Amino acid sequence: MKRIVLLSLTGAAAILLLLNFSCSKKGTSSSGTGSTIGNDSILLNIGNNIILPGYKSLSMATGSLDSAIIDFSANPNGASLSNVRALFKSAYIAWESVSEYDGFGPAYNVQPTLAGLNLFPTTTTRIDSNINAGNDNVNAFSNASAKGFPALDYLLFGAGNNTLANYTTDAQASNRKQYLSAISADIKTEVNTAYAGWAARGGNYINTFVNGTGNSISSSLGLLINSMDQDFEVLKNDRLGIPLGKQPPGAILPVLPKEVEAYYSGISAQLALAQLKAVQNIYLGSGTQGNGPGLQDYLIEAGAKYNGGLLSDTVKAYFSSAVSALQAIPDPFSATIQSNAAPADALYAEIQQLVVLLKTDMPSSLGVLITYGDNDGD
Repeated sequence: MKRIVLLSLTGAAAILLLLNFSCSKKGTSSSGTGSTIGNDSILLNIGNNIILPGYKSLSMATGSLDSAIIDFSANPNGASLSNVRALFKSAYIAWESVSEYDGFGPAYNVQPTLAGLNLFPTTTTRIDSNINAGNDNVNAFSNASAKGFPALDYLLFGAGNNTLANYTTDAQASNRKQYLSAISADIKTEVNTAYAGWAARGGNYINTFVNGTGNSISSSLGLLINSMDQDFEVLKNDRLGIPLGKQPPGAILPVLPKEVEAYYSGISAQLALAQLKAVQNIYLGSGTQGNGPGLQDYLIEAGAKYNGGLLSDTVKAYFSSAVSALQAIPDPFSATIQSNAAPADALYAEIQQLVVLLKTDMPSSLGVLITYGDNDGD
């Protein structure tokens, strides 16, 4: 679950301080002069070759999932359950490639906001209560943590070998199918609304994005970096830190395996890897048309330095190292951190430093103001 506190920064002195602040935990960075921030070729590539294809893939995945859930509800059997479970995993992984844009544009400017589709861990007692009461109003305020992908994770995997019986012979089978269908339909609707908002033939926010040059708070670069960084901190804090007992900072806590994302389906590491690679793609400019200009190109233009080398190369190296470390961690993540937490601890340290580079060094070098805070000390 996202636990981010928004900050309001006022006063020229505070802004100047943030724009020039460039220290990090492992080094110092600086920027050159003459950079053309907000070059529309970079925004064009990120928008058309990364963001729009990501939403399209998610829209198709959630559409297929919803159709399968309709079929399953009409005829629940082993084959239809297996099909739904497989499509659920595909849709959840596709979600991780668009969550980076939850903080602005169509995903943010509608109610309910798209971020509400992945508030984890889900509240299972609330889901069970809703099913028993026949309440499928999934967008009620009280159901904020009883909807979206985490709720489907519980409904499709939470009962283990008894799952099929829950939808056939159980006394609440009819209500459970109704609730399952309501959650799936809501996911499909919210995703399609966001996708339509971005599409040129819809709300055409893609045009706003690619033309939003500059580095102000309201520029596309400013909005993208803030939203991407905030989402990336969910990886550090919620996907890794809380289950590993490292949040809040300084606390000495046991591992909390049930706090992981996708606890019941056991695909937590896969989801984390999908999100990490999605952020890496934005940085590198890697999309459906291959490699193009990305955020790293802004740093290259700026001549940003880090410990005597290029900041762009440092960030790229940390991404590569973090991806390799995460690929080596097996699912289910909840079991792995109980049997051998050392690799996950090492990954957490990698991600922690990457957060500093993305949240402090990169924005500072580009003159982008970070307008959110999490109070976790990074």
